[in-house]
Amino acid sequence: MKTTFASTNSFFALFFVVLTILMTACSPKDSDINPESEITLNSARASVNDSVSTLKMVASFPIGAGPSVAVVKNTNAYKMFFEQFDAKTVHAYMNIEESKGKFNFKEADYWVQQAQSNPMRLHGHCLVYHIATPDWLTKIKATGEFEAVVKNHIQTVVSRYKGKIKSWDVINEIFEANPSNPNSNIKNTIFRALYASDDAYMAFVQRCFVWAHEADPNALLFYNDNAFDNTPARLNGFLKFAADCKRNGIPLHGVGTQMHIDINTPEAGIQSSLKALAATGLQVHISEMDIKVNTKGDNNMVFTTEVLNKQRAKYQFVATAYKQLVPVSQQYGITMWDMGDSDSWIVKMRNEHDVPTLFDSQYKKKPAFFGLLEGLKN
Repeated sequence: MKTTFASTNSFFALFFVVLTILMTACSPKDSDINPESEITLNSARASVNDSVSTLKMVASFPIGAGPSVAVVKNTNAYKMFFEQFDAKTVHAYMNIEESKGKFNFKEADYWVQQAQSNPMRLHGHCLVYHIATPDWLTKIKATGEFEAVVKNHIQTVVSRYKGKIKSWDVINEIFEANPSNPNSNIKNTIFRALYASDDAYMAFVQRCFVWAHEADPNALLFYNDNAFDNTPARLNGFLKFAADCKRNGIPLHGVGTQMHIDINTPEAGIQSSLKALAATGLQVHISEMDIKVNTKGDNNMVFTTEVLNKQRAKYQFVATAYKQLVPVSQQYGITMWDMGDSDSWIVKMRNEHDVPTLFDSQYKKKPAFFGLLEGLKN
């Protein structure tokens, strides 16, 4: 027993010596720090915290992800999701209405059931989206018939999950990034084509929010879009829409900024877009975050430590900027779009050679995870 006790004491003594060195090294003069040494120190600190810190533990707002049921059938993915996250984006696109009036609710039902035993906030995505549209709906050309179908779709889905799914992306991606028409920044989609003018179409968009609100008056309703950080036309289009909704008494409660960015995305654009969105007074949700590293589309790119640490720094920057620039009362949370690199939409749908998520293909934590963790702490 004496030998064991002495060995144990020696272990803890050594541990605290190492920890003291690490903590001392964390506070050098600014002039003594270069980016490489700073990343090394951050990695050392992260390894100490690895076993005790989770994203949801350190975040001051809900931290989420959007994996499908198919992804969490993987044991490692399932474990990591419920260990790290306390919010879930539930996929409920228009194509769940497989034929008129016939819905497939399996995906959404699964997550509602999971939330009963694993408390988490559920956010629905998305009620109206021109890309995720069933074929039968695209064949409708009469505006009146189209609106009747959309209203029924919205109210059927929202009422089914009333009080369970707390918020919804009502409509997704309607503003053009770089409009060719200087007089319009509305995207020319199959839905827009049904209307004689932008004004008529935008009146329909506002009605979508009203229909969702009628189905669940307590649900928070969001508009969701991408690249607000580098597409002024899109950002300005949304800001005008938000002002119009406020003036007309339309129940718009929040905005989702997707945050599909890369390691070279200018930080100034991220900051200015967050400021502009926060200035609306709406809830601000970073709704689909991932960060690409292969910015040149190189199929032979090697994902070096240097590259992964750049990704880590960008994840940390976004979390820090969100906390600093969005008032606490408007911080709806940060959501990752996918779990691991192998199930990323960038890899699976676009067939790109990249590693944009927090976890590798085995759902082990990458440097990106620790960057986000540090950003959430600070």
